[in-house]
Amino acid sequence: MEQKTTTKTSFFDKKVSVSNIIVLTGISLLFGVGIGASSTPLKNYVNDKMVTVVPSGDLSKKSFSLYWEVYNKLRDYYVDPAKLETNELFYGSIKGMVESLSDAPTAFYTPEETAEYKKAQSGSYSGIGAELDFVNNSVVVVAPFDGSPAQKAGIEAQDVISKVDDKSTANKTITQVVSEIRGQAGTKVALTILRPRENFKEHVIEIIRGNVSAPSIEIKEVKDKIAVVKISRFTESTMSEWVSKWNVVSDNIATQYKNGSVTHLVLDLRNNPGGFFDAAVVLAGDFLPKGSIVAYQRERAGADKVFPTATEPRLADIPVTILVNGSSASASEIFTGAMQYYKRAKVIGEQTYGKGTAQVVLPVSDGASLHVTISKWLLPDKEWLNPENTIEPDTIVKLDYDLRAKGIDNQMEEALKLAK
Repeated sequence: MEQKTTTKTSFFDKKVSVSNIIVLTGISLLFGVGIGASSTPLKNYVNDKMVTVVPSGDLSKKSFSLYWEVYNKLRDYYVDPAKLETNELFYGSIKGMVESLSDAPTAFYTPEETAEYKKAQSGSYSGIGAELDFVNNSVVVVAPFDGSPAQKAGIEAQDVISKVDDKSTANKTITQVVSEIRGQAGTKVALTILRPRENFKEHVIEIIRGNVSAPSIEIKEVKDKIAVVKISRFTESTMSEWVSKWNVVSDNIATQYKNGSVTHLVLDLRNNPGGFFDAAVVLAGDFLPKGSIVAYQRERAGADKVFPTATEPRLADIPVTILVNGSSASASEIFTGAMQYYKRAKVIGEQTYGKGTAQVVLPVSDGASLHVTISKWLLPDKEWLNPENTIEPDTIVKLDYDLRAKGIDNQMEEALKLAK
């Protein structure tokens, strides 16, 4: 394949200049939209277009006078000198350094982005109610939340947002796009989207923003003695709050299983971008024998830290089916991988995203923050979870978008059939 160094084919119908190939900014909810992991088809699209950059030299031997030399030449010659006095130039230079690591979760957040990131952890906000990703310089819908303004307006998973209120999203950061999409409840925003399942046909969809509260855990239904529990994310304001919510659901299912009103459990982890790693261990602890290894953490020094379950399981015997897809990432994959390894559940759906790294958020000067990958997660077989080593379902079932548009979830139908 011919590679181009100055332009890349985006999801738009034109060429756009790009400074990097792919950026995935965190897996948090952000003012009515969320940021998550991309689907497998989109991921493959990006991988096909990637340009390999081989680093060279020892940075410790470089003189940072080169940085100021370049800046001074820009100051002396650039046609628009006002642009050289902006925060965007300063923060952009730092972002470029961090992004050159080609490790998507390692990212620099400006003071504004850091403030929005902190505010977004509660799961309650005003906006359209959708989880977004940034793939190949394009903003992609991972999934609209159930009952959200985005879902009611017709936004679908994998839709590519090319314009917000007729303003192009090309060459903008995901934070910039999010700030344009968010707004007060009751106000209107028009999104121009390109739909992959329709050969990227363009649609303009108007959405009335609303107050969105996305539950992290909920019992969706009990049908034919099969309980369906949707876990949308492994985060809340605090880890203890998430555990409290899970405990309520777990006790409920355990009681129903004992009295015979529930005989099987379907855990829906589709579009779950992860969150607290510890939440995956807590969840596994309700299904696996105490002391079962859920994952290993490999740090930069090469040592492996073991993470076993620490409690007696409340749901040790109930048959389990787990639903996953290409947007199931991080903690949701770790939990699923452990359940599959110990043959504690049947996994159905599509292969997962493959995010097996852990990040720490480090405050830096100016109110900014640095999100840094500090370790890798290994599954119980000590295989590293990554895009080349994802969770492969026991039964592959791809989502039928035509049926979904008619209100039929063919993946869930297959999961319920398997449970019976």
